[in-house]
Amino acid sequence: MKDIAKATGFSINTVSRALRGDKKLSKQTTDIIQTCADEMGYISNSVAASLRLEHSKIIGVITSDSSNPFFAEVIRGIEKTAKLYDYSILLVNTAEKPSEEYENLKLFCSRHVDGLLIVPVFDDERIKRLYARIDIPFLFLGRRVKGLEGHSILHEDYKSESHVVNFLIKKGHTRILYLSGPKNISSSIERFEGYRDTLINNNIKFDESLVIRTNGHIEDGYAATNRAIIKGTSFTAICCYNDLVCVGALKSLRENNLKVPEDIDIFGFDNLQISQFIYPSLSTVDVPKYALGCESTHLLMEHIENPNLRYTNKHLKTRLIFRESTKQ
Repeated sequence: MKDIAKATGFSINTVSRALRGDKKLSKQTTDIIQTCADEMGYISNSVAASLRLEHSKIIGVITSDSSNPFFAEVIRGIEKTAKLYDYSILLVNTAEKPSEEYENLKLFCSRHVDGLLIVPVFDDERIKRLYARIDIPFLFLGRRVKGLEGHSILHEDYKSESHVVNFLIKKGHTRILYLSGPKNISSSIERFEGYRDTLINNNIKFDESLVIRTNGHIEDGYAATNRAIIKGTSFTAICCYNDLVCVGALKSLRENNLKVPEDIDIFGFDNLQISQFIYPSLSTVDVPKYALGCESTHLLMEHIENPNLRYTNKHLKTRLIFRESTKQ
């Protein structure tokens, strides 16, 4: 700032005000100072500014896998909404590992971020003790944590999977293969429970041999479906934890000469963009991914601005999308 003041002839205080965007300065003065700052390669010291203002203007985002198209859409919503409040985001991944979530929480606390948006694991005592100690506002995206349910923005996982299974049962299916997700996340648990309970409520015996756990990736769906076919498991429909698993399952069915939907009905979850462009296009549950990012950021900002605001769960609506992978 001293260099800019010397070059322009203005005081350091005027330079500082211009670079902060002080509207009380004339446009001409601001333009002169800003042009000089650009030419000299000036970069503001955001750390020093945050210490003065007691706000870092940064949101920490902890996701399980930003390469997953689902989370990419959520992050897009977070970033766009954060900019409306003149905030930036810092993004880290955990690969669904509790140890990574724990370390990233400590990292963001040490960086004095103003708030946290987290895609958490379900139930880890060490992490929950850390959440109880931190004084930074935080929200969970699309998942819940036992004992901290009020901090979540959710998307009807149980109800949505129940609707899918009811649809398949009404079409005459009683042997429905279920490719579940990881065991340590709430969305996977609730989707499985929606599948199991709906079978039982329709007087169909729940068969554990029809459930194969996956890690939620394309290759998992492919391997799980191959495993079921090789074992000789009898099924006429498949429900998948997410669309990525569903894409892998489709490849396995095709390679084993099983036609979709003529031989097997298959239903995904999430409504990723890819689901409408593959063949056959996927019937799936539409989760409002971008809205999840936007809504969670708006709500987090309310908690940042009012630390005494009470935490309550919020539920976003989903809907079933019917495409070529199921017979109508």
